Amino acid sequence: MKNLIILLLTLSSISLNTQAQMTVTVGSTTLDVDTVYYGTGSAGAFTGNNGMDIPWEILYGPDDHLWVTERKGLISRIDPITKTKSVVLNLSSTVYQNSESGLLGMALHPDFENTPEVFIAYTYGGFSNIRERFVKYSFDGTNLVNPIVLLEDIIGNTTHIGCRIHFLPDNTILFSTGDAQNTSLPQNMNSLSGKILRMNIDGSIPADNPIPGNYVYSYGHRNVQGIASHPNGKIYLSEHGASTDDEFQVLEVNRNYGWPDVEGFCDLGGEQTFCQANNVLEPIAVWTPTIAPSDMVYYENPLIPELDGKMLMTVLKDKKLIAMELGADGTSLVSQTHYLTNTFGRLRDICIGPQKEIYIATNGASWSNTNPNTHNIIVLKTQDTGGVNETMNYEVSILPNPVGDQFKVKCAENLVNSSYRILDLSGRLIFEGKISSTEISIDASSLAKGVYHFHIEGMSGSKKFVK
Repeated sequence: MKNLIILLLTLSSISLNTQAQMTVTVGSTTLDVDTVYYGTGSAGAFTGNNGMDIPWEILYGPDDHLWVTERKGLISRIDPITKTKSVVLNLSSTVYQNSESGLLGMALHPDFENTPEVFIAYTYGGFSNIRERFVKYSFDGTNLVNPIVLLEDIIGNTTHIGCRIHFLPDNTILFSTGDAQNTSLPQNMNSLSGKILRMNIDGSIPADNPIPGNYVYSYGHRNVQGIASHPNGKIYLSEHGASTDDEFQVLEVNRNYGWPDVEGFCDLGGEQTFCQANNVLEPIAVWTPTIAPSDMVYYENPLIPELDGKMLMTVLKDKKLIAMELGADGTSLVSQTHYLTNTFGRLRDICIGPQKEIYIATNGASWSNTNPNTHNIIVLKTQDTGGVNETMNYEVSILPNPVGDQFKVKCAENLVNSSYRILDLSGRLIFEGKISSTEISIDASSLAKGVYHFHIEGMSGSKKFVK
């Protein structure tokens, strides 16, 4: 009986600690941390609706939900406010999952509100014949339906499979593939492995691809797991090296990235010869020993100056977030600063919400970790620093934030007909108005650049926004 009481007290303590709000420090900025979804369940088990199995891709959708792929075959929508999860597609009987393979990359149509299409990548087949498939689904409001295979039969493996998806401004799609543990493939232009591929939204080959009738956009890749755009118009990649030279690269069309003949910079005799003869583009930065870089996003938020205007990259092996500042030319690195080291374990993926909150998918303490209790989605939010408590996070949304000349305020039904005030950081009234419906538009063209508080009559706190 004594042992049972101790066990119950221990479980209670774990639960309380797991649910408790915590903070982290990024440089001199303190951020609130919350867990949007816990990977609860039995270790190694496929937990389905009741938990989370290795979240690989997280996206914040225009439907105000997080879209998540889980490696064993689920795609879910998670409401970040209520923290409820709805499975929209279960491919667990189709996906081949072993080691790092499974259901991986996902992207939403750039005009998702009018064209609710979802693009996913996964491995299928059997251990001796693993392949990758790229598929488009339609979202009917509840489930993903009407699958259309855009590309398949790409050589895969249990590791080195890429599978990151990224839309370009012209609505063509970039898709990364790994070398599938076969180093003869990245330099072979007749193979789609070890490449960045580019296709039209219907799966056809763009007429302006570098090789007519070929999906290949760049080649000589080992395992690209991060693709991100930057306001400078360039696209950047993060790539896993072998035992040395993880890489941060700028993407250029029809360039050779060297693998397996070149690792990192063209700094060895044989590498220099190969680079000169084969149009090799050197990386912007490398990491030796390797750190296992994963996905990236560009981030802007003056309330977190340490991260503002930086490329943020999640890191698996070294369990950290790296903020990278690019030079004016976009092809050099001014600085890299490491944050959250060993705070949340392996960091797999990252996305940004409408309030500039930062969502991160965690993947446990080690590469082989299968304990679902460590596969979580957390969110980092700025604290209020203007002397007013931010108690309105879940009652009011300001979109976008930072705001432009116009912004929207969304609120609960019970706040309709309330009065609102906009105050500067000193508490001075800037202007006031009435909340006429659950969604209103406010003209902010007369506001100077700065930080403001949106306060609703009868509420004890305010919502901070930036212009």
